[in-house]
Amino acid sequence: MPHADMTLRRLRGTPLLLAVLLPAAAMAADLTSQAATLTADVPHGMVLFVKHCASCHGRKAWGDGPRQIPALAGQRAAYLIAQLAQFIEGGRAGSELHGPVMHEALQPPDVHRAQALRDLAGWLSQAAPNREAEHGTGQALASGKRGYTSACAGCHGVSGDGRDSPPVPALAGQHYSYLLAQIRSFSTGHRAHAPGLGPEILGSPEQQQALADYASRLTPATPPAE
Repeated sequence: MPHADMTLRRLRGTPLLLAVLLPAAAMAADLTSQAATLTADVPHGMVLFVKHCASCHGRKAWGDGPRQIPALAGQRAAYLIAQLAQFIEGGRAGSELHGPVMHEALQPPDVHRAQALRDLAGWLSQAAPNREAEHGTGQALASGKRGYTSACAGCHGVSGDGRDSPPVPALAGQHYSYLLAQIRSFSTGHRAHAPGLGPEILGSPEQQQALADYASRLTPATPPAE
């Protein structure tokens, strides 16, 4: 399920901002739909990743937990395509620290096109998923499991595998610090999510930490072949 960085609730009454973001969302949707019709050149996707992404996400695409850089290996291709398109067109700003870098990395002509997104997503979705995810303290996993079952499992799956239609990301194998940062963004409305997934569902800061810790311990499945 693609996410924008601002909810519609926060955008109401800001026509200028809407005028900027809505064309970006439309362009991202068009780029996503183009990429989805193509066949992935997986080896070329690896070349693009090493050239444009590995310096931050690592050669294995396992990310960096303490720096809140997500693991991408084994992620669902449909979700990757949608999010890459959002970053390219400005529909997703990302974090203050990493968002501008992500946007800039996707602007060169060899990656700013539908076939490149399909190739990148094809390689990443087949890459061996992260087996060394950063975790939290492990002190409230029972609470985290309850929170995950209530707020997340309905879309992301009991095992955190995500789904393709609509595109929902896999959470298994993802880093605790990155997951916690995203949960906090959903809770405060800085990123859009499923309707009603606000503080009353995601809970207190301590409950959010427990949720992120539990989700970070989900075991990623072996990625399917393209």
